[in-house]
Amino acid sequence: MIAHAIKSAQPIPGSPAAVAQSITGRPYLSWSQVQQYSMCPRAFAYKYVDHAAPAFVPSSLVFGSAMHEAFAKVHESQMQGSAVPTVAELTQGVQELFRAERLPLRYGKTETQATLAELSQRMVESFLASPHSTPVGEAVLIEDRISGIVDPAIPPIEGKVDHVRIGADGGLILRDYKTTRSKWNEAKVEESAPQLRLYATLLNKELDGWQSVNQLEFVTVTKAKKPVVQLHEVRIRPESVQACVDQIGEIWHGIEQGVFPTRPGWQCQSCPFAYQCPAAITTACTTDE
Repeated sequence: MIAHAIKSAQPIPGSPAAVAQSITGRPYLSWSQVQQYSMCPRAFAYKYVDHAAPAFVPSSLVFGSAMHEAFAKVHESQMQGSAVPTVAELTQGVQELFRAERLPLRYGKTETQATLAELSQRMVESFLASPHSTPVGEAVLIEDRISGIVDPAIPPIEGKVDHVRIGADGGLILRDYKTTRSKWNEAKVEESAPQLRLYATLLNKELDGWQSVNQLEFVTVTKAKKPVVQLHEVRIRPESVQACVDQIGEIWHGIEQGVFPTRPGWQCQSCPFAYQCPAAITTACTTDE
């Protein structure tokens, strides 16, 4: 795959990939890096430039990864034609991921490992009961990394696609899972859509004419007493992709120039580098040592 080639090949000296590698140690920009810089450039610098030691890991980050892994296991079993794991097996995997975390976990105000275990069970049960857990069409990618060049002036962009399948018309359907506190409305879908549209562009480049993505969708699962599983269709808008690329270009310019201002706010409460940031706004939260 292109993503593997980009990581293994030595970047051309002076290229954006080479500059990125000299700054962060990676010859590419990931979507998570783009999001981190947008939220707080200083936190980006602590993590990717200074490689500072984080004080903790937000439980929400581990929980989100664990739920994605659970959904992926469901689809992998379907792809292989084997029995779908039970709720107990899937939630056990969630707990194993929590136990495997070596850094202290920072929980939300009302969270504990026990409450998150119960929540994961409810969400898995709701997902398995939903028709969206058995999408129609042959799956071709599950939790796979894609990467490619969208603008020669910026490093290659990397992302991870949750699920790609072949639709009834032969085109590809790209799906992304989101765990969320509340149900999404149209505005929230459109706010998150640039990521999915950019991934579709990367995937089309990587597949190089084998198939094209002609349908995009989010599946959201709410973190609630009665989780709700919803499918949200996303329009393919080339102008949105270009706007996203332009934004990434501005972010890359800031990274390249070493512009890492602090951006204190609500995000400081879940920032694992707040302890060394003089501008951080922090409040007491529960940490599992």
